[in-house]
Parts: sequence; structure tokens; C-alpha cells
Amino acid sequence: MRGLPPDFEKLFEASPEVLLVLLPDTPRFTMVAATEARLKATHTTRETLGQGLFEVFPDNPDDADASGTSNLRASLERVLATRTADTMAVQKYDIRGPDGQFEAKYWSPKNVPVLGEAGEVLYILHRVQDVTDLVRASELGEELRGRTRAMEVEVLARSRELAASNNQLREANAKLGELDTAKTTFFNNVSHEFRTPLTLMLGPLEESLADTTTPLAPGQRLRIELAHANASRLLKLVNTLLDFSRLEANRAEAHFAPVDLATLTAELSGMFQSAVTMGGLRLGIDCPALSERIFLDREMWEKIVSNLVSNAFKFTLQGEIVVRVRELPGAAVLEVADTGVGIPEAEVPRLFERFHRVPGTTGRTYEGTGIGLSLVRELTELHGGRVSVESVVGKGTTFRVEIPKGSAHLPAQATSALPAVAAQGRTASAHAAEAAHWAGTRPTGGVSAGVARDTAGKDERAGQPGARPSVLVVDDNADLRTYLTELLSSVYDVSTAGDGVEALEAIRARRPDIVVSDVMMPRLDGAGLVRALREEPATVSLPVILLSARAGEEAAVEGIDAGSDDYLVKPFSARELLARVRTHVELARLRRQWVDELERANRELDAFSYSVSHDLRAPLRAIDGFTRKVVADHAAALDGEARGYLERVTKAVARMSALIEALLELARISRATLKKDDVDLSALAADVVADLRAAHPERAVTFAVAPALTARGDRRLLSVVLVNLLGNAWKFTGHTDGPRIEFARHPAEPHGFVVRDNGAGFDAAHAARLFAPFQRFHQASEFAGTGVGLATVQRVVNRHGGRIWAESAPGQGAAFFFTLPP
Repeated sequence: MRGLPPDFEKLFEASPEVLLVLLPDTPRFTMVAATEARLKATHTTRETLGQGLFEVFPDNPDDADASGTSNLRASLERVLATRTADTMAVQKYDIRGPDGQFEAKYWSPKNVPVLGEAGEVLYILHRVQDVTDLVRASELGEELRGRTRAMEVEVLARSRELAASNNQLREANAKLGELDTAKTTFFNNVSHEFRTPLTLMLGPLEESLADTTTPLAPGQRLRIELAHANASRLLKLVNTLLDFSRLEANRAEAHFAPVDLATLTAELSGMFQSAVTMGGLRLGIDCPALSERIFLDREMWEKIVSNLVSNAFKFTLQGEIVVRVRELPGAAVLEVADTGVGIPEAEVPRLFERFHRVPGTTGRTYEGTGIGLSLVRELTELHGGRVSVESVVGKGTTFRVEIPKGSAHLPAQATSALPAVAAQGRTASAHAAEAAHWAGTRPTGGVSAGVARDTAGKDERAGQPGARPSVLVVDDNADLRTYLTELLSSVYDVSTAGDGVEALEAIRARRPDIVVSDVMMPRLDGAGLVRALREEPATVSLPVILLSARAGEEAAVEGIDAGSDDYLVKPFSARELLARVRTHVELARLRRQWVDELERANRELDAFSYSVSHDLRAPLRAIDGFTRKVVADHAAALDGEARGYLERVTKAVARMSALIEALLELARISRATLKKDDVDLSALAADVVADLRAAHPERAVTFAVAPALTARGDRRLLSVVLVNLLGNAWKFTGHTDGPRIEFARHPAEPHGFVVRDNGAGFDAAHAARLFAPFQRFHQASEFAGTGVGLATVQRVVNRHGGRIWAESAPGQGAAFFFTLPP
């Protein structure tokens, strides 16, 4: 529940009472909390929280006389109407048992409202006692009265336990009140303390920008404008915290006076026109004159309108925002409608909770505190009004604020009959400036090349002497993109993107030398961007530095685990960022040089292997032919020892021929042109299995080949992969009880597959050398091979843009994983 510390939440859940907490969102009555006793009594889990009460607990469809839901709904409606507790008579309300079948149950319910400071119903506490046994005992008659008395004793004991639990809850509530007071005092003091240094920052910055006697250089003006814009944003956040501390302490000083609500709302909304237009949207303002003035606190109304319009802009990426004012018989209504991303139905009940943010929502930025809508609700309620919302995911959202006419509902001491003084519009101006910041606008002045110059690393780019390395800066904060661009542009060619999705598009169009990315961004965050880059062969080694406001070793470890090359915590120094970018650009350059040299060496080795292998085949054929002829023509003259020597020569020639064929195949693969088609890997594997069984009919190996395994690639080369991997598994399950080989899709890797066996396995310490030519880890003769099979497999997989790796332990079998990207 909102505001309840974790310890007290655990205390509530551990209560022996059968308690359920409901939202007053009639007719749904969403379940938000429950004790363990409640879950046990109703055979449910915490996964049902967030659903409607009657969705989870309907009437028994087999009981035509069932009235449990209608009686309970009537009681809950009485609580909402009277704001007082409602005790119900014993109810027959069947529930589903663990087997899903309904079982007869009798309950003694009571519904208790939990009221807010203004007397509104925040929650309904639904408390029941399971009296099924008591009712059945009564129905059974006299012979069970002894059991009834025992149950009464149990109920009395439970009542005592309840009293003790209630005492604990009262103590917890008292401590919670103390914590709230301490928190309010802290926010109030800290907010005030922030305002003084912020004033001393904003004043000189504004004077410097306004000084016409000593004009600023473009680079200087840009830096001062960035500092001024972000100091102003910080002041807005501080003021919001101060508003909350006043509201929590009941010290909000409202001054209600008659206001032309339509005109004021139109003026405040119009301040967002520039930002909305730059964001590619339309702003509609429909505020016709009302028949009378509405009693408002002008400053509070400005915060209500500004928060709603800026919130609509943040989550609307195309279409329009419309601000309307209309009149009802007893109230004035403000509507802010958008065509944005919408809000999931399950999130609507929590939308106005303090610090709550809807998870997974796509917006213009990840920035925000999650307190704007909560402030709107509390300021509206101070006016005696109410706020509501309607939303459809993917179609848009409409917020409605309803303010009663007249002043009878307002405190007399805070109400004046004189019209209010015109508002200065500072709050709306600050929100509009932040909206423009989200739209991607940035201060004027351009990018200067005169800041934080770093000469090391200039004119160095692999394969392009004289060219400057390129950096892609990714951040949803326009000011930070501007700052980083200015900082890096003296050494690098800098381009920018507003989030991970834009970054991927930019990288695929033109690969930079390094990416510097924020972590928290809309649509696709920094960690998601890194994972996407690591999944593509073209960018698997692209250096990425992540920037984050989250400090601490754990955050840095998370950044590295995501696959980034480095991690910097904000705020960071210009010198530190430049040094790290330079280091990773240079490492990438050296890595590219090494890869180029390795590829050149491989090409030379392949050419050498191809040439030598061809030259060796002729003498080997001669040796094999002459040996067989000696055996055939002089069999009678050969003794056993001589025949044995000749057989060993024949076997050695066969092994040498197999090795030469393997080397030739490896060379052919390196030089062959890929012909990619849709390949049925399951069918290929079935052919390989059939060949293995035909060649070794004495072996009884269980093969499990998953159906519908497909990939895009060169059919002939992929057949080589399966011949080697399945043949390898066949060899090393030779002395296994119940030998089994499996070919299946990788459960987690996109476009991944696995060949797994339960054979001899190998030491994982050798995994790094496994795919190098001529590597053998088993000396027994039955495991003998050419030593180039896995090297061939790796060459084929790499040529398809994939990767291959293995996991194993001696005697525990082996698993070979490989990917084949489309």
C-alpha cells in the first residue's frame, strides 16, 4: 500500500487475521494487499493482487441460490456511501479449492474504510472469519455441540491474537507517522537549503547571458546556457519537493479568489506551443468563456495545468494534445487529452501515487520523478475537486479535473471575493522549457571546438590515415548530448542519437569507432543497446562506454555484465571521459590490425595447406597401391610379422589421406563463396544419423533430433557442421551406458542450436583451444581423428556470421552451441 515501509508491509502480511485490502474503484474493487492467512484460507497467491475482487471470487455457478457476490458488493457500496464500517451477517460464499472445484464456505465478514486526511476513502479493509465449521456443527445437532464449544474457544483465542496484532499495527502506524514527519521535515529543510545556492548560481548566469557590454564567445555562451537551463530544471524539482513537504505537513497556504479559469488555462497552455510544434505535434486549445469565475489558487492551478500538459507531451510521440475547458451545472472541468502511448488498465489505480512510474512505458525521455500526477491530485483536492483519467493503450489518454463552482466548499479564512492578481507564469514557463528540452532543442551558439582539447589520438583511424575517429553519443537529454558533442568534437567526428533505437539505426547506416551511451533512456536503454550490438556480427566488437547517474560498484558491474567495455558514473570530468574514449578507440584500432594480420596469416596457411595437400596425395596413393599389391601378390610368402607391418602401413596411409582431405576441406571452406538458402537442419541431421547407423550397425545410440530446425545458410557447408558435430558426439559416447545424442534449438540464444551428448566429455580448461587445428584431448585409439574437424566447424559458423562455443566436464558429456544469424 502507498507509503507503507517494507517492514510494516511484512508485519501486515504476517497477521493471523484473514484480511484483504481493496481499492475503492467501484465496481471493480481492485485487490492490492492480503495477509498470508487470507491467501491460505482462499487457496490463492499474491499473483491475484491487482485483479478485481469479483473476477477472482465469483459466485458458485452450480449454486442457483448463491448471493455471496451481490451481498458483498452491497456492503462495499455502503462503506463508500457512508464512509463507516459495515458488519455483514454470516454469508455462504463458496470458493474454488486447490483442485479448481468450488467448495462450500461460510464467512463472517466486516468491511472497514481507511480514510485520508480530507475524509476520502483511500482503501477498504475486508476482514472475515471462516465459520464454516461452526455452521456445520450447528447443523449437525446436539452430538457436535462439544466441538462447537471448542471452536468458540478457538474463536476467542483468535480474537485475542487479533487484539495483539491490532496493538502491533497501532504501534507500527505511530512509527510510520513519525517517519512521515521526519521525511517531511527533511524535504522541507533540504529544499530550502538548495534554493540559496541555486539562486547564487542562476543570478550570475542570467547576468552573464544578458550582459551586452562584453559579449560572450559562442562556446562560452553555449556552456553558460547549458548551466542556466539545468540549474533552472533543478530549481523546478526543488520547488516540487517543497510543495510536497508543505502538503504533507498541512502547511500549504492556498489563497482562493475568483479567476477567469478559461482565459488563464488558455494562457498557460499556450506557453507549450513552441515545444509541441518542435516535437512534431499539434496543440489544440478549446477554452470558451464560462458563465462565472471559479475560485482558485492561481499558482496551484498553474501547477495543475503545467503538469498535465507536460505529461501529455512526454508520452505523445505523434498526433495532438488538446486542452479543453467546459462547464457543468455545478462545476468547471479541465480536460487534457492526447493521442499518446496510453496507460495499461492495471496501472490506472496507482497512477496518482507518489513516486509511482508506469513500467515499460515509451516516452520522449526517461527523466522525471514520478510526482507530477500525485501533485495534481493533491492540489485538485485542496480545491474540493477531483481528478480522473481514461486511457486506452496505443490510442491515448484523457485527464479530467473537476472544480466545484462557488466558495462554500472552501475554507472561509483562505477565500477572498476580490479577483486574484495575474499569475507570473514561472511554473508553466519552466515546464514548457523542459518540454522543449525533451523535444531535442538545445541552446543557441553551436558547437565549439575550443573546449577540453586532447591532441593525443588525432588523425588516427585504422586503415584511414589522416581521418578522425568517429564517436556516436546516445542520450535522451538534449543538453548532455550538446555538452558531450562540444567536448569530443575537438578530436573526433561526433554524431548523436536520442535513444537506443535511434542509435541502432545510425550504427547500421554508418558504423562509428566507439559509442558513448547513457544507461536510462526510453524505448531502448543503454544495456539493451549493448546487448543488441553484441548479437550482430558486424558490431560484436564495437567499443561501448556506458554513462549512468547510478553510483556504486554494483552499478558498474551491471554495466560491464551487459557487455559494455567501460562504465562512467555521472558527474564525470572532461579529462576522464576523453582519456577513456581515447584508450578504447586505440584498443579497437590495435584489435582491428591484429584481426587483419590473423586473417592474412590464415589465408596464407590455407593456400599452403591446399598446395601441400595436393602434392602429398600422389605419393600416398602410390604407397597405398604398392602396399596392397605386395599383400595380394605375395600373400603366401609373407609371415605374420611382415603382414602386420604392411597392415600398419595401410592404416597409416588411410589416416594420412583422411587428414589431407580434412585440410583440403578446410581450405575450400575458407575460399568458397557462400550460397545462402533456407536450410532444413532437422532433415540434414537425420541424413547424418542414418549414415552413422549404417556405418556402425552394432552401435545402439539414441538420437533426439528436434523437428522444424531451420536456418539460412549454405546447405553444403552446414552439412559439414552437422557431420562433424554429430560424428564427434557419436565417437565420444562409445562406452557410455545408454548413449544419447541430442540436436535442438538453444533455449535462450536467438538463432542458436545445440548438439549435446552424454559421452566422455572434456576438461573445460581446454575449451579455448578446442577449435584450433590439430587439437586432441583424448589419446585412446577409438577417439582418434584428424584434429581439424572442429576447426572446420568453427570456420563454417564464422563465415555465416555466427559463433560457436562448448561446455563440458570429464565424464559428464559435452554440449556444442552455435548460432546462425539470418
